[in-house]
Amino acid sequence: MQKTINIIRGLPGSGKSTYAETLGVPVFEADQYFIQPNGEYHFDGANLRKAHEWCQGMVREVMKRGTGVAVANTFTQEWEVAPYRELAEKYGYTVVITTIHSKLSDEELAARNVHGVPAESIRRMRERWELMV
Repeated sequence: MQKTINIIRGLPGSGKSTYAETLGVPVFEADQYFIQPNGEYHFDGANLRKAHEWCQGMVREVMKRGTGVAVANTFTQEWEVAPYRELAEKYGYTVVITTIHSKLSDEELAARNVHGVPAESIRRMRERWELMV
């Protein structure tokens, strides 16, 4: 497998996870940290930093093996991608950024996303959205 890290970004409900699963490589998302042993999702904002550290750690472990990997998070701003760019440089990976665009309204995305992110939170994410290459 090619040493590529696929960074998939988009608003909640836009289809990031669905797209990532088509890549045929391990996929990590900070939201996975909040999945309980019984399979239920329970978000705890107090642990958001830990969730992202966990996600970065999982990606690092795959990179140590030299195989392809994908990470799917909202990544609204460049600084959120920076740790993955640093890992890519350290392990000799090519970074591919894919942005999943959606023409759906914030309310439609809120109704569609599997983690219950409310429309107001999606609106704030959209407002701080940065273009990336």
